[in-house]
Amino acid sequence: MAKEEKPLTRLDQAELDLVIAKHKLYRESRPQGKRASLVHCDLSKLVFCGVDLSYADFTGSNLHEADLEFANLDFTTFFGCDLRKANFRNAHMQRADLRGAVLRGAIMSGADLTEADLREGAFAVYDRKNGLSFSAEKEAWMEGVGGVDLRGANMGSVKLSGAVAMNSNFEDANLAHARAMRANFRGANLSGTNLTGADFSNCELRDVNLRGANLQGTMMDFSSLVNVDMTGALTDKPAGKTLDQLPLPLDQLLVLHSVWLDTHASKGQRLDLGGFDLRAIPPQGKNNLTLLLADRSVWYAHDFSYVIMPAAHFAYSDLRSCNFEGADIRGNNFTRANLVGAKFCNARLEPLLLDEKRLIKTNFAGANLRYADFTGACLKDVDFSGADLSFANFTNADIRGDSFYNAILEETKIDSSKLDRQVIIIKDRQEDR
Repeated sequence: MAKEEKPLTRLDQAELDLVIAKHKLYRESRPQGKRASLVHCDLSKLVFCGVDLSYADFTGSNLHEADLEFANLDFTTFFGCDLRKANFRNAHMQRADLRGAVLRGAIMSGADLTEADLREGAFAVYDRKNGLSFSAEKEAWMEGVGGVDLRGANMGSVKLSGAVAMNSNFEDANLAHARAMRANFRGANLSGTNLTGADFSNCELRDVNLRGANLQGTMMDFSSLVNVDMTGALTDKPAGKTLDQLPLPLDQLLVLHSVWLDTHASKGQRLDLGGFDLRAIPPQGKNNLTLLLADRSVWYAHDFSYVIMPAAHFAYSDLRSCNFEGADIRGNNFTRANLVGAKFCNARLEPLLLDEKRLIKTNFAGANLRYADFTGACLKDVDFSGADLSFANFTNADIRGDSFYNAILEETKIDSSKLDRQVIIIKDRQEDR
C-alpha cells in the first residue's frame, strides 16, 4: 500500500514577502531579522524576483513555476526541491546546494552556478507517519516535463557528479573545470559550451550535441561517444594553421607590420594571420594592429582590451569570449564571426574616417553575438544585419544609425525606442547558427 505524503505548508505572496523582509534584516545583522527557513513549503508560482535569499533553506519544498529571476541565491539550500519549470534566469547561485532537486524544464539561462552542487542526491518524500524522508527513485524526475534550460549559464567549477541532465540545454554555458563524473547527459545540447578542464569521465553522452564546444583539457572518453556531433569543436589539437607555419616569428612580423603602417605601405609587410589558431599567443595591447588580416582565425577567449586595431578583418573567425573592452576597433569586419560572450564594454566601433569623403563602417553582418556585452560602447552606424544578438546587452550604448535588419533580438537588453523602423525582431531562433 502506497504511503500518503504529508501536505506541504502553503504560503501566499504576502507571507513570503514577510519572510524575505525578515531575511533581509538578518543578512544586515539588524533587529527583528530572521534567516529564511522555508523547509517543506509549497511556494509554487510565487515571485522572488531580485530578492536576496542567500543562505536561505528551501529543503524539500515545491517551487514549481516560481519566478526567481535575478535573485541572489548564493549558498542557498534547495536539497530535494521540486524546481520544475522554475525561472532562475540571471540568478546568482554560487555554491548553492541543488542535490536531488528536480530541475526538469527549469530556466537557468544566464544564471551563475559557480561551484554549485548538482550531484545526484535523494529526492524529498513525505508521509504522515514518518514525516520527512528521502528516496533515490528516478521517477521523481517527473517524466514529460523536458530538460533543464541552462543556456548561457555560468557554471564554472560546478559539481555535477551523478547528475541526471538528459535532454537539457547547456548551449553557450560555461562549464569550465566542472566535475561531472558519472553524470547522464544523454540527448543534451552542449553546443558552444566551454568545457575547458572539465571532468566528464564515465558520463553517458549518447546523442549529445557538442558542435563548437571548447574541449581543451576536458577529461572525456572520446572513443566511447555514440551519435555525438562534434562539428567545429575546439580540442587540444590545432584548429587551423600553427604559429610555426608563419614565414617569420610573430614578433618579427609585428615589427614589419608597424613599419608598413608608418611608411604607408612603402616598406615592411602587412600582418596576415588568416586561418591560424592563435589561442596560445599573449595579449597584443601594446601593438598597433590597424588593418590586420585575420579572417577565419581562432582567438577563443583572447584579451584584446584597449588594443588599437581599426579596419581589421575577422570574417568567419572564432572570437568567442574575447575581451574588447575599451578597444579601438572602428571599421572592423566581423562578418559571420562567432563572438558568443564577447565583451565590447566602452569600445569604439563607430565608422573609421579615412578622409572627408571616405569611411569604413564596422560590420557584424551575420555574426553570432549571443550574450555579447556592448555596455557603454560607441556603435554609431554599425551593421548588425542578420546577426544573432540574443541576450546581448546594449545598456548605455550609442546605437544611432545602426542597421538591425533581420537581426535576432531574443531577450536582448536594448532601448527599443532608439531602433530604426527597418528593424525586424525575431523572437525565436528558427535555425541553429
